[in-house]
Amino acid sequence: MRHPELSYTSPVRFTAAQRVQLALLPPLAKGALQLLCRTCAMRVVGREILEDALKRDGHAVLAIWHETLFIACWGFRNTGGHTLTSYSYDGELAARLVHRVGMEAVRGSSSRGGGEGLRQLVMATRLAPFVGFTLDGPRGPRRVAKPGIALLSARSGLPVIPHAYVAARAWRLNSWDRFAVPKPFTTLTMAYGPPIPPPKSEHPDDVEATRAAVEQALNRLHAEHGDPA
Repeated sequence: MRHPELSYTSPVRFTAAQRVQLALLPPLAKGALQLLCRTCAMRVVGREILEDALKRDGHAVLAIWHETLFIACWGFRNTGGHTLTSYSYDGELAARLVHRVGMEAVRGSSSRGGGEGLRQLVMATRLAPFVGFTLDGPRGPRRVAKPGIALLSARSGLPVIPHAYVAARAWRLNSWDRFAVPKPFTTLTMAYGPPIPPPKSEHPDDVEATRAAVEQALNRLHAEHGDPA
């Protein structure tokens, strides 16, 4: 569900070739996602952590790594959850895929329009059931969290729930994040870790402490389920 208070569009003017790709690739990606993931077994660990957070706060902030976005689209399809994508072509491609699977993406990034992106996400935490935040997007380094997650937590007042997606067998793309695409008939694990409270303030020391805590917790959760860095 889209909310009129939020911005879902990019100001970038894409080339004709890019516009053709943007029309064709998202439905193809959705089809591939459905074809692959419907053959997979889904294992959920710690679901009560999310349920308790939603009962307590009405909304939740989930922290994931960029490489798990494809699997996350399957895990949270048709939920109305929101995430953030950049204004770039890659961000537009991701936003259109997210929309097709029943979620939404507000726009902005840490590298361009980051302030607006964070503002949009804070608003989304009040409107959507949950916000999924890719800690190391849009360009890495891989599995190193940026401070945006701590600022989002501070400004929304919501704790951060580490959320790992692990495919027992997966193809890994030759990209900075080693993007994961599950192989057919594998087992997918969705795991939630204990919530990390918001920083005490937006002082750099408090922000850094929360940023590091989320990074360590998410990496630990991945390792616990057989997917070390």
